[in-house]
Amino acid sequence: MQLLEAAQPIALAEQVVNYTLELMDIPQIWQQYDLARPDYLLNAVPKRLNEFYAGRILAQAILQQHFSCLDSITSMSERLPIWPKGFKGSISHSNNKLVVAVSAQADYLGIDIEHIVDENFAKDSAALILTQSEQALWQTGQIQGLSFCEYLTLIFSLKESLYKAVYPVAQSYIDFLEAFVEQIDMENQSVQFSFCPKVREKYGLLEQHQGYWQIQDNTVLTWVFK
Repeated sequence: MQLLEAAQPIALAEQVVNYTLELMDIPQIWQQYDLARPDYLLNAVPKRLNEFYAGRILAQAILQQHFSCLDSITSMSERLPIWPKGFKGSISHSNNKLVVAVSAQADYLGIDIEHIVDENFAKDSAALILTQSEQALWQTGQIQGLSFCEYLTLIFSLKESLYKAVYPVAQSYIDFLEAFVEQIDMENQSVQFSFCPKVREKYGLLEQHQGYWQIQDNTVLTWVFK
């Protein structure tokens, strides 16, 4: 099976190639390809293997089809994809949905997909995800058209996209409370992010990053691109 034929292209940003794929349509994909299993997946369950291989195979197909690049992005020891020189890419999955983004022009690129969290998760996790200013955005009624569960999922996903985008520069984990929304445009579905000064100076990050989102069918899709 050619994964690119099973996937659906989606238009998110210029100069970025994006595809989404329903993982339920390709069960046990790793058994259809002669692929070595990295050390960090030796004890992985079938669901994890399917997510991993589907994401990597689709990303490789995008590189080959759209950029004539045959370089492998999978390391036998490093968990994160190793994107070829001159490329930025990002892979995300949630339940049975997979999304991959690849660009040869991006300075920063991160993408994330999440299913809307339930009320219990939202209540228990709000203080770990939302800064005081982000909580205030909700409490003051500035977020129109979203439930609190949708809002929390949105900010969580946007920050995931942001951290993926800056990881090639930072090479380190950044806490959810160390980045915050400066501006949010509900009409155009975009946000402007900043990192706290300590983190920005430590890793040499830009002062601001732009993020975008779509919400459809109980799923949040976000991306950060520059």
